[in-house]
Parts: sequence; C-alpha cells; structure tokens
Amino acid sequence: MKYILLLWLMLLAGGCAHLPDTGAISLMQINFWLANEEYGNALAVLQRQIQRHPEDESLRKLLQSTQQSANRYARDKIARANQLVEQNRWDKALEQIDDAQKHWPQSAVLRIARDVLEARRQQRIEQLQLELLLHEGASLLETARQHRELEFVNPGYLFLDRDLRKYQSRRRAVAEKLFEAGIQAQKEGDLRLAQHCLVLAQRLEDSRKVQDALRRLPEIEQVEESEELEPPRHPSRPLVQRVSPKKRQQQRLNRLLTEYARVRDRNDLAAARRIMLKMEKTDPAHPRVKELKAEQDLLVQQFVQRSIAWGDDLYSQERIKEAVDVWQAALKVDPLNKELRNKLDRAKTALKTLQELKQNPH
Repeated sequence: MKYILLLWLMLLAGGCAHLPDTGAISLMQINFWLANEEYGNALAVLQRQIQRHPEDESLRKLLQSTQQSANRYARDKIARANQLVEQNRWDKALEQIDDAQKHWPQSAVLRIARDVLEARRQQRIEQLQLELLLHEGASLLETARQHRELEFVNPGYLFLDRDLRKYQSRRRAVAEKLFEAGIQAQKEGDLRLAQHCLVLAQRLEDSRKVQDALRRLPEIEQVEESEELEPPRHPSRPLVQRVSPKKRQQQRLNRLLTEYARVRDRNDLAAARRIMLKMEKTDPAHPRVKELKAEQDLLVQQFVQRSIAWGDDLYSQERIKEAVDVWQAALKVDPLNKELRNKLDRAKTALKTLQELKQNPH
C-alpha cells in the first residue's frame, strides 16, 4: 500500500499529465498492475511515455522505481528457482521462471535464466545417463564372471545358451554406447573421461574400432580398474565431474548472458554493448547470442534516433550544452555513429565560439 500511495503522489506531481496519451489505460490500471506484480504492462506504458517526453524528470523517476521493483521481483524468482534445483525439483524450478515471465515478458534476465536453467537440467540428464552407462558396463563385466562360474557348476543348465545370447547382445550394445561416449568426450577435450569409457568398452567388446580409438587417444595417466568402477562417494556428487573446454566455454557464456540480461533490464545500453562484444567473442554462433544481438541493434538504433531528435530540439533552443550531453550519452551506446560525431563537433565548436565571445565581447 505504501508503494501504491507513493506511485500516486509521483504521478500527480508531474507524470500524470502525460499518461492520458496512453488512451484507455488509466492511472488506476497502472496501480492495479503494480499491485499484482504485472511489471510487463506497467513498464511498457511508462517506457512509451519516456519516449514521447524524454525531458520529463518525474516520469524518469517513476520508471526507475518501477524498474527497481521489477528487478527485485526477478531476482527473488530466480533465487527461489535455484533453491528448488538444490532440492532436485527441476520442474518446479522451471515453473517459477515461467510464472515470472508471465508477469514480466520483456525481461532479458528471466529469459536467459530460463535458458540457463534448462541447459543445466539437460547437462544433469546427460551426466546421469553416462553414470548409469558406466555402472551398467561394470555390472556386465561382473555378470560375465558369474556366467562362467554357472557353466562350470551346472553345465547341463537348460537355459544357459539363451541367457548367454541375451547377455552377449546387451554387452555389445553397452560397449557401443561407451565407445560413442568416449569419442564425444575426446572431441570435448576430456581425455580422462574418453579413456575411462574406451577402456571399459574394450573390456566388454574388444573390437578393432575401439582399439584404434585408444591408439589415437593422446597419452595420459593410465586409469586403474579400481578407479574406473569406483562409485560416487556422496549421493549428490556426480561420478563425472570433469569440465571440458566446450563446457567451460558454455559456463563463461552463461555468466555473460546473465550479466548482459541484468544491464539490459536496467536499460544500460552502453554496458550491454560491452558485454555483447564479449559474448560474440566467446560464441558468435550461439542462437541466443544472435537473437540478443539483433534486439540490441534495434534498441540502439531507436535510442540514438530519439537522442538525435532530442538534441536537435535542445540545440534549436540554444541549449547547446544540454544537447552535447544528450549526444555524448548516445555516442557511448553507438561509438561509431558518424552523424552523432558530426553533431558533437559542430556543437563543441559553437560552445567554443560562445565562450570566446563572452571573454572578448568587443
């Protein structure tokens, strides 16, 4: 209630004069959105007003306070989702982010948090599948010993041949999957995991392709059998903990995406540009990077156009210093813009001339 009352006072103090431009949307409607955490609607309306009236300080303060509340809301939702992940409740964690996105669809933070969370879940699924495969391979080796012992103890066992055929078929299938996992681990630069999988595959099915793969594998410290088959020491600690160069690249990109989303939601286009350059250097072909780059370019273009128009208006009123400040802020967002540089050069020359005239009036 205190926040809603503050909002009303700020609107009445100066911003409300412009809000009727939104058509059927009233002050009561905006208050209703904020009270129900519908930040997407409230921010969209306020941002349109700022575009129409960039000089209105009361609107800027109102937008800033609403943006801060929206950012806190997003942080709380993401924190809750991370808590649910720690409890291994992945579906509930994703529901937290999905619900938050309904309240603030434009949020880059929430969109990227959703991507990162889904990527983490997929990585965990692949990790668990590999652990199960390694355990099954070890189990099949133990089964071979039991089959041999059964053959000696009960050579007339009626179903021995059938059981052996089923066992051999499964053994070949698991060996093939381990071979594929080993090749993939080698491609990702995880040589220890590659050797781990290929050695176990060879013990299950000593084929030519497995032998060739092991010969091509760069020399590393030999994996001992006891290490190969060692189970996790703690239920929450995964068997496969190695980080390949590809995964390190993905982790760096995830950090940059999260950082980028935060500054984007603060409308800090200059900082967003710097982070975007780092993301393009890290993984320029990533679909999310391409998508965000296109959005960023459009936002920059719109911001620069508004800044040029606003600066031109100030310049025509002989408020040259204010025009310079507006254009310089835009140049931080688009440093290569020639039109902005030309306008700044002209304005600085005019300021210098005015300064000289003040110093030498005659």
